[in-house]
Amino acid sequence: MSPPAREFAASRELSRLLTMFAGAERPLHPDRPAPAAALVLLREAAAGVEVFVTRQSDARGNAERNRWAFPTTELIASDLRRLRTAGWSAEQCAAALRIDSPSRALALYTAAARIGLVTMGILLAEDIDGRVVTTAGIPVERSTRELVAAKRLSFPQVLDDRDLRFRPDLLRPWLRWINTPWQLRRFDTVYFTAALPHVQHVDFLSHNDAWGGWKAPAEVLAASDPDRSEHISVATRLVCESLAEMPSIGSAMTRIRDLRPIIPEIAQRGDRWWVTVSPPADPSQRGALRDSGTVESGEDDADSPPLVAETEEESEIDPRAE
Repeated sequence: MSPPAREFAASRELSRLLTMFAGAERPLHPDRPAPAAALVLLREAAAGVEVFVTRQSDARGNAERNRWAFPTTELIASDLRRLRTAGWSAEQCAAALRIDSPSRALALYTAAARIGLVTMGILLAEDIDGRVVTTAGIPVERSTRELVAAKRLSFPQVLDDRDLRFRPDLLRPWLRWINTPWQLRRFDTVYFTAALPHVQHVDFLSHNDAWGGWKAPAEVLAASDPDRSEHISVATRLVCESLAEMPSIGSAMTRIRDLRPIIPEIAQRGDRWWVTVSPPADPSQRGALRDSGTVESGEDDADSPPLVAETEEESEIDPRAE
C-alpha cells in the first residue's frame, strides 16, 4: 500500500508564478521536461549516515538564498562519446532505472558521475587492474574540473586520459522527481546515491558561491522550516527523510527503491498555494511493485535520449524542484 499523499506550502517563487499565471489555460511548460541527474554522496560517520549537501549563499537578491540542494546537472551529448564502462552495461542501468532506453539510462548515470567530479572531485571509476581508483593516486586538478564544467573537456576524455573506466554500478538510483510545469524551467531528475569511495576526499568546487559540506540528513531537515519551502525543495526533503531512516551506507546502497516518477500537483486554498505529492511506496512491502514493470510517466522514454545541446551555458543547474 502506498503512503498517503502529503502537502507542502509552495515557495514564494513558485507562488508568485502561480498567481501570475493563474488565469492561463495551460501551465508554462506542458511539454516534456529536460532530463537531469543529481548526486547524493554518502559517508559513514559516528552518528550514522551523512550526505554531502550544498546551500546557496545568503547574498541579497539571491532568490534561492540559504537553500539546501544536492549537486544537479542536465544531460549532455558528450557524456556518452567514447565512454568506456565497467561493472554494469547500459542495459543494466536501464533495468535499474526501470526505463526502456539503455542509452538514456547510461546518460543519466554518467551525468551524475560527471557532476560528482566537477563539484566534489570524486571519481567513480576503476583503473586497468579493475580497482576503484583513489583521487590521491590519480588526482584530477581543479583546472581540469573547471574545463569539464565549461564543456571544453568531456567526462569520457578525463577518464581516457588516465586510462580509467566509468563504474555505473557504484551509483544507486534513489528517487525520480518531475517538477511542476508551472516552474520557469522543468526537469525530470533522477537522484542517485553513491558511497564516498575509499581514500577519496571531497574537494568542493562551487560555481555559484554555494557552501558545501557533510550533514546528517536529520540535520538538514531540522534546519528547514517544515511549513515553508523557501530553504529546501520537496524533492530534497524527501531524499533526506528517506536517508535519515538508513542505519548504514550498506543498507542504503542495497535498498530497493520505487522509481516511479513523483509528479507534484498544485492546489490553492484561499490566498495560499500548496504542493501535493504522493511519496513512493516501500518496495520491501510484499507485492508493492509486483504489478509495475517499466516506469510510465507520460513522457517519452524511447531509445533516443533527449540530451541538451553542447552549447548550453551551465553544467550545474537548480531544478527548483517543488
